[in-house]
Amino acid sequence: MNVLDGLCAPIERGNREKFVCEAEDVIFFKFCECEADVQAPDDTAATFKPEFTHQVFGDQEVIFGYKGLKINIYYTVGSLKQYVKVQHSETVPVNSTVEPDNVLHLISEQTPAGFTTNYNEFIMDMNKDKSFRPPGDLITSYKQDEKTFEIFHATFANPKFQDYHSRLQTFIIWYIDAASYIDDEDHNWNLYTLFERVTSCGETRYKSIGFLSCYNYYCYPNKKRPRISQVLVLPPYQKCGHGAKLLTAMYEHSCADPLVCDITVEDPSENFTRLRNFVDALKCSSLPSFQPDKLKDGFSEEMVAEAGVKYKITAVQVRKIYELLRLRATDVSKAEEYKKYRLEVKRRLNIPFQKEKKSLQKLEKFLQPQEYEAVLQSKSVDNQHEFLEKSYRDVELEYRKVIERLSAHVEV
Repeated sequence: MNVLDGLCAPIERGNREKFVCEAEDVIFFKFCECEADVQAPDDTAATFKPEFTHQVFGDQEVIFGYKGLKINIYYTVGSLKQYVKVQHSETVPVNSTVEPDNVLHLISEQTPAGFTTNYNEFIMDMNKDKSFRPPGDLITSYKQDEKTFEIFHATFANPKFQDYHSRLQTFIIWYIDAASYIDDEDHNWNLYTLFERVTSCGETRYKSIGFLSCYNYYCYPNKKRPRISQVLVLPPYQKCGHGAKLLTAMYEHSCADPLVCDITVEDPSENFTRLRNFVDALKCSSLPSFQPDKLKDGFSEEMVAEAGVKYKITAVQVRKIYELLRLRATDVSKAEEYKKYRLEVKRRLNIPFQKEKKSLQKLEKFLQPQEYEAVLQSKSVDNQHEFLEKSYRDVELEYRKVIERLSAHVEV
């Protein structure tokens, strides 16, 4: 049913539509350091929009009951204290049988740490923010464009971090589809937070940039297996290489722990898969078994062992990195060399079909001839070849995107 169809009869349909707006069009986020940031226009480069709103405003991602609606969500740059300001020019008439959506209530349900709607209170929060210091242990730092960035590690055993994380996690509702908050009483969670450290006039302050969360699962007999759960670089700082720095820091911190057997990922997005492949390929490209002459000899157990021991990369991921780096080392202008590469990748992609073929052979014993023939027709060789060719093209395209980034990479 259309969202308008269930609204009240006293309002004509044309008028009803005037009181419905797309949530993503009316929400504005901004990080604030001073009062001027709050007062600046919403259309400046400093403001940014949500990617998802269904987890707050429902599957249709609309807000009912207002004209000229504008929702400003301000954050202090360091501690991420929030100030929510809702403005509108008109609300649905009082004779309506349907009340306007309670915007503040809907946002508050997804904001465990709460927020203020008081302007003066937020100004005080900004003044206090100057003394904010990242909770946790500093594990690495780097410079980029003459700016200094620091990465910290913490667990929920740290009460100060628990408090900070309750505000940091609010971004996942707006920027990670189907995201859910994690249990902040479980000390098996490890969080890596990224900050910019700014020094001006002898004073130092920190700006929140992003985070990575991972969970330590048990690995028999006495080890642990970190599984990366969520990675988010906040919108104003995206596409600057910070995600790779954050992931690399997490790898290095985990690899230094002798109890870590390997590092896995929970339900990775397409963007994160590309990021992971880039970081893993960058690391593996320096290993002896991944040099061009070795790559052309084919996939080897030496690669699995070397990448597994040094970087805790799983065997499945090592195979993908081998294919990616071999493509990089392949001269595609040489038909035979390129053909050998394609066939090797397709052999891996064909493994599920081979397993299915064995299953069909077993199935033949239990089906009537006509039934078995019908099953075979539904799984024709032509369909398999077409699927395999498309799968290969998709894989190569993804690899080439990572190779392009590797070629442009400059260590900072």
